[in-house]
Amino acid sequence: MVGTLWLVYLINVGFVFYGSNVINTAMVQDLGMSRKTLGAGFALFHLIQSGLSAPFVAMIINRRGVRFAIILGSLIVVAGALAMTTVVNTPWMFLAVFSVVIALGVGFGGVLTVQTGVTFWFERKRALAMSLTLTAAGIGGFVAAPALNGIIAMAGNNWRIGWFLVAGLSAAAMVISALFVKNRPSDLGQVPDGGTGEQKHDDYKKAGKSVIYRTDRRWTAVEVFKTASLWLIFISIVGFFVPYLFCVAHGVIYLIDKGFPQSLAAISLGLITLFSIIGRLVGGVLGDRIEPRYIWAFSVAVLAVGVVSCMYARSPAFVFLYTICVGFGFGAAYVLMPTIIGNYFGAQTFASIMGTLFLLITLFSSASPFVGGVIHDWTGSYTAAFTGALAFAVTSVIAILAVRPPQAKDEPESGI
Repeated sequence: MVGTLWLVYLINVGFVFYGSNVINTAMVQDLGMSRKTLGAGFALFHLIQSGLSAPFVAMIINRRGVRFAIILGSLIVVAGALAMTTVVNTPWMFLAVFSVVIALGVGFGGVLTVQTGVTFWFERKRALAMSLTLTAAGIGGFVAAPALNGIIAMAGNNWRIGWFLVAGLSAAAMVISALFVKNRPSDLGQVPDGGTGEQKHDDYKKAGKSVIYRTDRRWTAVEVFKTASLWLIFISIVGFFVPYLFCVAHGVIYLIDKGFPQSLAAISLGLITLFSIIGRLVGGVLGDRIEPRYIWAFSVAVLAVGVVSCMYARSPAFVFLYTICVGFGFGAAYVLMPTIIGNYFGAQTFASIMGTLFLLITLFSSASPFVGGVIHDWTGSYTAAFTGALAFAVTSVIAILAVRPPQAKDEPESGI
C-alpha cells in the first residue's frame, strides 16, 4: 500500500502539479498568452485542487472508498491532459481545463486521498508510513520539472508532448490503483499495520499507547468539530503554512534584492524542497516514538529560525541556514499534521475532517503570497511581511503545545 500510494502521489502531484509549471510556461509562450493568464491559472488551480475540491473528495472517499477516488481523479487528469494538448488554444480554455478540470483530478487523486489511505492502513507506524508516502511530492518536484523540460526540449520545444506524457502516467496510476489499492485492511481480513484478522484489535494497539496517544473512540464528525483540540490544530496548521508559502513565493526575489547572485537565490527553492524530504522522513521516524505535537512544535520553531535567517541574510551561510530550516521544519510539520489528526480522532472521520480543514487552510494561507507582495509594494520593504510571517510561526508553536487529546466523558484524562 505504501509503495502504491507513493507512486500514485508521485504521478498525480509530482508530475501534474510540479511538472505543469514547465509545460505551461512553454505553452503560454508558444500560444502568445499573457503572464497574467499563467499566474491566474496557477492561483485558481491551487485554490480548487487544495481547497474547494476537498469537501467533495472527502464525500467520495466516505461513500466509495480511496481506490475509487484515485481512479476517478486519475481519469479526470487523463481527460484534462489530452484536452490541453489537442483543443486548448485560448486563455479561457486554459483556465477552464487546467485550472478547473485537471485541478479537480489532482484533488481526487492526490494528497487527501493518499493521506486517508495511509491513515486507514496504519496506526502504530502511521507517522513513518505517512512520511514515506509524502516524500513522493518532494521527489516529484526534483524529478518531474527537469525531466519534462528535457523531453520538451528534445521534441523541439513541443510542449504538447509533455501533456501526452502526463496523460500516460496518470492512466498508469489509474490501472495501478485498480489492481493494488484496497480501501481498508479489513478488505483483506487484516487490521492496521499488517496484522491478521485473528488478532484482537485492542491487544494489537497496546504497543506504544503509553507514549503516543491514539484514540479508541469512534468519533463522529459533529463531535470532532466541537472540540477545542481540532481548532487549535487548525490554527497551528495555518501558522506554519503562511510563512512557508510566503518564503516560497518571495524568497528568491528577496534574496536577489539583497544582492545575492541569482543562481544562489534560484537554487534556494530547490534546497528547500530537498530538506523538506529529509524533514518528512525525520518527522515520520520520531512521530511514532514521541508524542507528535512536541515534534511539531520543535519543527515549526526550526522553520521560524529559517524565516529569521532569510530576513537578516548577510552571507551565503545565512541562505543555506534558511533553506535547511524552512525546508526541514515544514516537511516534518506537514507529515505530523495528518498523523496527529488520525491519532486523536481515528480513521473513521479522517477524510471528513481533512476535507473541511483543507478548504479552510487554503482560503487562509493562500493569501499569504499576495498579502506579502501588497505589504512590500506599500512599504517598499519586506520587513513587515517577514515579521508577520514570523508571528504566524510563533502562534503555530503556542497553539500546538496547547493541544490536548480530546477525551470522551467516560474516558480518563490523558497525561500526554
